Amino acid sequence: MTFHLLTGEYPPASGGVGDYSQLVARALAARDCCVHVWSPAIAVEALDNGVTLRPLPDRFGPRSRQALAAAFAALPGCALLQYVPNALGSRGANLRFCLWLLRLRRRHADVRVVFHEPYFYYSRNPLGNALALVQRAMAAVLLRAGSVIYVSTETWLGYLRPMAPAGTRMIVVPIPSTVPGDAGARDVAHWRDRFSGNDATAHVVGHFGTFGDHIAGELRPVVTAILDEERRARFVCIGRGSEAFATDFAAAHASLAGRLDGTGELPRGQVAAALRACDVVVQPYPDGVTTRRTSVMAALANGVATVTTAGPLTEPVWATSGAVVLAPAGKASAIGAAVTSLLRDTPARSAVGAAGRRAYDAEFALDRTIDALLRPAGGV
Repeated sequence: MTFHLLTGEYPPASGGVGDYSQLVARALAARDCCVHVWSPAIAVEALDNGVTLRPLPDRFGPRSRQALAAAFAALPGCALLQYVPNALGSRGANLRFCLWLLRLRRRHADVRVVFHEPYFYYSRNPLGNALALVQRAMAAVLLRAGSVIYVSTETWLGYLRPMAPAGTRMIVVPIPSTVPGDAGARDVAHWRDRFSGNDATAHVVGHFGTFGDHIAGELRPVVTAILDEERRARFVCIGRGSEAFATDFAAAHASLAGRLDGTGELPRGQVAAALRACDVVVQPYPDGVTTRRTSVMAALANGVATVTTAGPLTEPVWATSGAVVLAPAGKASAIGAAVTSLLRDTPARSAVGAAGRRAYDAEFALDRTIDALLRPAGGV
């Protein structure tokens, strides 16, 4: 098959959708597909592990549409849009590009859409509500443009089905880990020594992410609860923004400062090693864990016992699979208690880590996504 993968971001520019797009593109190429990635984040045409990288001249504007039309005419194939409304430019209101994809589909092209996010929520802000309305129109158009619709979480089905035409094919494709599922023993030992302070009796608890305000606000009381409850615990923050988070936390909690560390941004392989150096990973999300959270997927892929939160967006698979220990979102004491319980119970900790890895391989791994994408549009 030939794929024209359209994405608003792509490495080396950082971003979860960009990292995911690169994984998918390379995996499709490894399955003998012809893959062209089109993005305004790509500076010059290049080859990357069998993938052709093609720059877009603007952010999905008129010149981009012209370039894509010429490419599709010269090399027909599947147009695969990685859809995040704001990534299409026009301040998140690029209805014209969505209508252009609908016209492309009506010319019998194979257009598919991966919904990473559906649309902006309504609020008390009139301008925000105008954008929310336009993005609902964009979603409705794309649901008609797509020969197949993929969603990153089962939760989005409830958002999109009411506006989708009857018979629309919709498939859940969880977002896999963008971090490897293995690491060198020497690298793991290095991080373990650093995190534990060379104390063989220490318990290491980690969190992986980018430490944005909405997650950091959830995480601070959780860190405090864990370190207060378990005197042997040390907490490590892994990822971009982790050093600033650790510094701010230490300034506000001087008595705990020596038990908190931040790695800063790391290469993917070192993230895997740092995660494996932890006894437990804790991933609190205000709206609950979902299959679109690559940070929790990284812990599962590496077989680390994981505590996370159940919220309004959390799918049933998290409770039924046993892949994680769930605590209520926003309840720092309950999250902390779940972590300390695992720290004090080695067999339970090992069992949760093993269950997480099994669930990841069976339900969430990249191969599941590629299998879905390679099914013919009419045979899904």
